[in-house]
Amino acid sequence: MTHPLDPVLYPRTVAIIGASKDPAKRGYRALKTLITDAFDGRIFPINPKDGEILGTRCYPSLDAVPEGIDLAIVCTAAATTPDMVEACGRNGVKGALLLAGGFGEASEAGRLLEERTVAIARRHGVRLIGPNTAGMFTARHSCNAYGRPDIPRGPLALVSNSANVLRSLELEIRFQGHSGISAMLSVGNQADLQFHEYLDCFGDDPDTRAIISYIEGFKDGPAYLAAARRVSPRKPIVVYAVGRTAEGKGAARSHSGSLSADHAVTRGVLRQAGVVLVEQSDHLFPVADALMLFPPMRGCRVAVLSEGGGPISIAAETLAQCGLELATLTPQTQQKIHAIVPNATAIANPVDAGGGTEPRVEYYGSISKLILEDPNIDALLLVGFFGGYVTAPTRYGADVADTEAAIGVELAADMRRLGKPVIVQSHYAHLKTSSLDALRKAGVPYERHVETAVRCLAHAAEQGQMRRRLAEAETTPTQPVRLPAANAIVAAARSEGRDLLEPEARALLAAHGVPMAPSVLMKDAGDAADAVARLGGVPLALKIVSRDVLHKSDVGGVRLDLTGAAAVAEAFDAIVRDVRAHQPDADIAGVLATPMAARGVELIVGVVQDPQYGRVLMVGLGGVFVEAMRDVVFRAVPVSKADAIEMLGEIRAQAMLEGMRGLPAVDRGAIADLLVKVSSLAIAYPELAAIDLNPVVAHLDGYAVVDSRMLLAGA
Repeated sequence: MTHPLDPVLYPRTVAIIGASKDPAKRGYRALKTLITDAFDGRIFPINPKDGEILGTRCYPSLDAVPEGIDLAIVCTAAATTPDMVEACGRNGVKGALLLAGGFGEASEAGRLLEERTVAIARRHGVRLIGPNTAGMFTARHSCNAYGRPDIPRGPLALVSNSANVLRSLELEIRFQGHSGISAMLSVGNQADLQFHEYLDCFGDDPDTRAIISYIEGFKDGPAYLAAARRVSPRKPIVVYAVGRTAEGKGAARSHSGSLSADHAVTRGVLRQAGVVLVEQSDHLFPVADALMLFPPMRGCRVAVLSEGGGPISIAAETLAQCGLELATLTPQTQQKIHAIVPNATAIANPVDAGGGTEPRVEYYGSISKLILEDPNIDALLLVGFFGGYVTAPTRYGADVADTEAAIGVELAADMRRLGKPVIVQSHYAHLKTSSLDALRKAGVPYERHVETAVRCLAHAAEQGQMRRRLAEAETTPTQPVRLPAANAIVAAARSEGRDLLEPEARALLAAHGVPMAPSVLMKDAGDAADAVARLGGVPLALKIVSRDVLHKSDVGGVRLDLTGAAAVAEAFDAIVRDVRAHQPDADIAGVLATPMAARGVELIVGVVQDPQYGRVLMVGLGGVFVEAMRDVVFRAVPVSKADAIEMLGEIRAQAMLEGMRGLPAVDRGAIADLLVKVSSLAIAYPELAAIDLNPVVAHLDGYAVVDSRMLLAGA
């Protein structure tokens, strides 16, 4: 099955516009690498002054080329690009790789030049890579338009904002020596083709098994998320993302808006789409390489096998830091291991393969098999000397090289047979011993450092969880029905050019199935007795209702724990007096009376428009210090129940959700249901610029929405 971008990214006919005999110019290097890397297609250098370059016939223009062109590599200056793209369109060229800089990244004049170029390309249906790109390499037909020879071939696709990061990854892959590159591409300005289109194409490439990206920003974040959701169940997508959005930092009309200007948004929405997000750039390749080799990881329980020593302690600590469990082996497994190494100092997990005396490499094979067969274990980590016994044959035996290599092959076979990842941390990794070579060729990754190996397992566990969630998540309607009564509330606020008042926001929530406590809107202090009677005589909370007051407590607009009509009437007058003192011209619609909420954990639930990803849902610790704590989690809407449950599990203050200081654990199912309903409401009413429920008091029996705010776009 072919992809629409196949002719552009995997061309069979290539024209080099601006081909040159000068080795210092891109027009020479592009032709040189296509020839030396044995491009499996036909090359047409375009140069009106030379008859041939590097033994290849030149043509004076694209018009003179005798056959159709899949890809044109444009090596000329930026000012010539519109004319070159026009020529491509006139001759039916499918795609153009624009190497020159000096476009939108450089100046306003460059931006206009870029827009003009794109308009010409779209008129003719020519797809553009770049401009301002370092080039492209794809292995399928040996199309090396990157300008560097002998790029190692293999199953990894690299797509990056930065050519320097690509170079670093290429050199790392070259040094490692066991993997290679199926595609390598610098996206440049993404004037036409963007990250999500490359992801979609490489996701369909049968020769690509994992995709690595360094990303500084998306031009179409929602499209990337959609592409990632399609690709991630089939292939690992490993990303290092940088950058913050200046637009988001100014979105402070609500708590949700002020919190969205954070890398947490990127982390949340990419995870939701199945993307593995690494926190260190040097983890990009090892994590992708490991995930490509591993079977799907079923859980978080890891066993550690070593000959003893400090690496075990480092491994145990790093596993805990990464959220992995050092699970205890079953008594049956421990008994079998004890029979192999009766003098071992540890067999429950971690396991001492040294036998308590002199390490013996042959123990690794039999013990590893027992560990992987244990039902309590999801993955195996070997740390220490394995892979290095071969360096000391006089100490460990003349046949140690064969023994160690054979165990590596057995580890790989057991990993695949039992469906449990295996990774080796070896002190000898940089020596690339013959044993480690055999291990990696068999399909087991190895790393020099314990922390990197553990991170690979942590991301494997994360990927397994993400894939299960994507497979099992319930379908959430993308176009919920707008209810007539709720629609009338929004329409009335829009007609008056204002945000929703709190009673209106509460009515909108109730209409969409969110349980809301009863309330009474008091117009003056004389309504106090009626409010107390209607609300059952329970302690009340009073809040100002005004289109001009966003943060009620900041202006004295809140009073709590009021009992009796007299106290309520007095509080009404005090609230109005304090608000007038701060905002004399405020339009006061009244004071809202509601029963005091039960004790619980204060959360914030909100929806805001993110400049990169569109509408995102947020949940986290709430209350008056929400911006200071910033313990919040994001997902793109719509969210499923599975998404919502996962969000709650990512809040850092898990102890508060699980119950502390005499409070019971919160009802996570009820909060997850609230998140799904708020997500659905946001989709039903796209004119809502922000939804801000803070606090939502969560407790054992559900939750109470204590304060609700909804902002309209343009209000």
